[in-house]
Amino acid sequence: MQPDAAMPTAHRLLWFGAEAPMPRSAVTLDGDVCGRLVFEPGAEAGTWVAGIDLGTLLAGTLCVPSLILGQRAPRRYRMYATWEGGGALDLVSITLPEDTKSPLPWPKGDYGPVGPPQRRAEAGIDCFETVDTLTGCRLQIEVESGSTPPEVDLAVSLRPRLLNDIADDGSEAPTLPVPGFSQMSCADDIARQICSPVSVAMVLAALGIPRDLEQFAYASRHPQHRLFGIWPANLAAAWHAGASGVIRTFDSAAQAARILTAGYPIVTSIRFEAGELMDAPLPRTGGHLVVLRGLGRDRVTVNDPAGANGSDVAREYDRRAFLRAWLGDRGVGYLLWPRQNIGLEPAP
Repeated sequence: MQPDAAMPTAHRLLWFGAEAPMPRSAVTLDGDVCGRLVFEPGAEAGTWVAGIDLGTLLAGTLCVPSLILGQRAPRRYRMYATWEGGGALDLVSITLPEDTKSPLPWPKGDYGPVGPPQRRAEAGIDCFETVDTLTGCRLQIEVESGSTPPEVDLAVSLRPRLLNDIADDGSEAPTLPVPGFSQMSCADDIARQICSPVSVAMVLAALGIPRDLEQFAYASRHPQHRLFGIWPANLAAAWHAGASGVIRTFDSAAQAARILTAGYPIVTSIRFEAGELMDAPLPRTGGHLVVLRGLGRDRVTVNDPAGANGSDVAREYDRRAFLRAWLGDRGVGYLLWPRQNIGLEPAP
């Protein structure tokens, strides 16, 4: 008997730490600390592997894994999911050195021999979603890190991809000061593609780490897929700039309020159709990144990089409409904080 496909895994945020303590910041204000992330030598010299068990994931579950890069980051890394029945699904590989070589190959993946005829899980480059209920799920991490394992932590977010009912208890949070930058001020050939790196650059500037927008955008572009908005590629560029970060999901206004109250703006991934988010510079979008920096009773304060210029970036949106655009589909957000030693480079 199949579990009820209408009841995907409830929202969970799992933390796995290296031997060094995890950052005691807003990233650990909620979620479960599940233990250590233990790396063992891989099959090839200089590689290290680790794995964590995710158990059973019901149909419709979104999984967003995120390596939290510490002082000594790996040269490059890849993650992939496996499950009972022989299925496997690869996510995008990430290269850390700025003089990037070809990234690790991204295999097509085996979707497993059992279950319904459709794919049992689908990769979204930086996350995956279950189509069928999967048992014995395991997340595998493979890194290139020289003679010693890397200093990284891991966050894994699990939630239904789509939420019909948005949890909003009315929690409020003060508006944080974040400089406003417009993606539309950049070169025409990339301006409409770089909402993610420009949003990250705004948060970096708030941390006292200013970046040239176009240079940072190109530093965030994945060398294989040539996309500017791949979540972990943006965090890799932020790592080079001097910040660590995490990609995680949210499913309630209260979670966001706690993060904002602790002083951390959130780079949020939103989607909306025409007429659903009034006063937005974009009439509709299938995926756009903005900086959430305040939660009021009826309105939210954001920096929307699609504003025509820097003075047009700061916006207020209807609270209910914004939460629907953000939390209703994926609910992904980036958090950033300064790393301790900016000058350290990935392992050779």
